[in-house]
Amino acid sequence: MHRPPPSFPDLPVEVLLEIFQFATYLHEAESILPLDPFIPQQISHNALGPNTALSTMRTKCALVLVCRSWRNVAIPLLYRHLVIRSPQRAISLFSALDSRLPTPLDTMSSSPLPADYGRFARHLEIYTHSRGSNAHDFLSTICLIIQKCPNLRILNGSWYHALPAGFLQSVSQMCGPNLQELLWSALCLDPPRPVKFLTSFQTLRVLDISRALSLQGETIILSLPLVQALIISNHTGSMSLAMSISMPKLHTVVVRLQSRILQFSKQLQTFLETRAVTLKTLHILPPLGLDDQDPLNSFYIPSWDCSRLETITFHVNHAPTFQHPSVRRVGIRGVSSEAFEFGKTNKGNTCLKALADRLLYPCLETVRTVGYLVENHSSSLDNFIWWSEKFERRGVDFQDGSGAAWVYIETPGHDGEGEPSTGAPI
Repeated sequence: MHRPPPSFPDLPVEVLLEIFQFATYLHEAESILPLDPFIPQQISHNALGPNTALSTMRTKCALVLVCRSWRNVAIPLLYRHLVIRSPQRAISLFSALDSRLPTPLDTMSSSPLPADYGRFARHLEIYTHSRGSNAHDFLSTICLIIQKCPNLRILNGSWYHALPAGFLQSVSQMCGPNLQELLWSALCLDPPRPVKFLTSFQTLRVLDISRALSLQGETIILSLPLVQALIISNHTGSMSLAMSISMPKLHTVVVRLQSRILQFSKQLQTFLETRAVTLKTLHILPPLGLDDQDPLNSFYIPSWDCSRLETITFHVNHAPTFQHPSVRRVGIRGVSSEAFEFGKTNKGNTCLKALADRLLYPCLETVRTVGYLVENHSSSLDNFIWWSEKFERRGVDFQDGSGAAWVYIETPGHDGEGEPSTGAPI
């Protein structure tokens, strides 16, 4: 007897969508804002590891080929994040968006309706490092693609050539009313009025100008009233551009260190004095490939201007040298097991001692080692617990990257007596 092939479970569309979103989730595709360092991290027990851009796209392409019901659910995920890496890729993407293949969109109707795939796009990422990216036809194709994506919310553009004013005007007209996140990397030599272009997006919530050029003498100051998170760098162009835009609702600032500049502290102080009245969160990200022995410039935050600052993260090489009366959470990056060892003097040990004294932050409540998981370094468990108890005596929760504070617990034995203590997270 021939048994029929097993059928897929008849799950509701909402359940399938949740499963597919979980299987294909990639933070970089959902937001240009870096992942919150205080989100609990976990050890991946999957042999393939976390999702990457390539594995996510392969999963999406496999989902749409399973059956018709899965295709209808997975098609919006397939076109949600679009990446353009070359002029030929732009032409192929425009052809796909313009194909209008029949897909049942209306569940109440029995006849299939033509689908405009561009309406599913939420994030458009553009790179111009390949040959032909400065051609007029390539820019025209990009404008046609943006025109096909009326629900675009995130625009990520890295430009290595001068852009004509007509192209910037077309982008601002098509994306200005709805865009919520913008990453604009203008490495061209003559940007025409970058401040006026950026401030044409009045609905922005997140703005990344960490790779922007200098203003070349522009002193105009305009406003982005809805921006809540700003990503900048320690380059003069990024800092000066940030100070030229008024952002009254700004509460999160991310500073990407790309090189050691002696005037970094002074520039950051000037920016905070002029634009960070409502600042609550400050993340300072170190440059890639930072050596443990490579000292970074210390930074200073004026407490009289950032009176609402509550959260700050920095690299362990940044020795905290400023006092602040309202900081409650501190995240330390680049911590290694040597920082918890006794009798050693290093950057991590010095930083932990400064935080444990609570002289700099009298309102400190939580200290977290961002990226450092005790489960991956079992040999340093005893030393980590010693630091946890030291912070606990001062009223501070000392947590690893998973958000757990490790303590000793007594394991009850069979004879009623306690066995040796073991470390466990709480």
